[in-house]
Amino acid sequence: MGFFGRASKTSARVLWLLGASLCVFSACAGSQPKQAAEPEDDADKPPPACHKDEVREYFCDDLLPLKSEKPAPDPYSTCPGQLEVKGSVFPATSSLSRFDPARTEWTRKRVPPGHSCCYSWCSKLASVAASDVDQSSCQKPNAMKEKLCVSEAEAGVSDGAEAPNQLCASAIAPPPGVSFAAPKAAGLDLQATAERRGQGLKECCYGWCSQAPLGTGLGAK
Repeated sequence: MGFFGRASKTSARVLWLLGASLCVFSACAGSQPKQAAEPEDDADKPPPACHKDEVREYFCDDLLPLKSEKPAPDPYSTCPGQLEVKGSVFPATSSLSRFDPARTEWTRKRVPPGHSCCYSWCSKLASVAASDVDQSSCQKPNAMKEKLCVSEAEAGVSDGAEAPNQLCASAIAPPPGVSFAAPKAAGLDLQATAERRGQGLKECCYGWCSQAPLGTGLGAK
């Protein structure tokens, strides 16, 4: 075989290897994972449902700006579609609260002139055993009655009360800061809960007694 024949075969082999390399590179490039899609704008969507052992918390404001880059759907376009979570009692599951049309409508009917914008989010409920409730706390000297009402758990609770309050935890651990002294456990207050239901609020109320601190005019002198 002559020199030119060997050179021709060598060139053909080089071209074949180059083509194969290009094919492999192209295939590898095509198999690379696609970039994740940008997060969908949820400002115009209703608040998501809460999970089991979660409660919905709310924030309403009359002094929000009348214009927003991401407004709520009509007829509430003067309200921003979402806000940062504010005033959460229990640990929030999100840093953002979503515009809540139902709560807004309820609030506007009860609080004239009816310009409130309301927002909601889900928080982890601190549910505890009813046996942990101190039944004698209200019998102690200088006892002061306390109350905390939260929304009923949309998806239920692990230890629910008896019907018709089965979506209420039988007892909760009130978080620090809601009273002079938050107890280890507070039991469901049936009377206060019924009063809330009579106002159209699906809430569960819990009661306990704190020892009034000295120097407040409520404690022992």
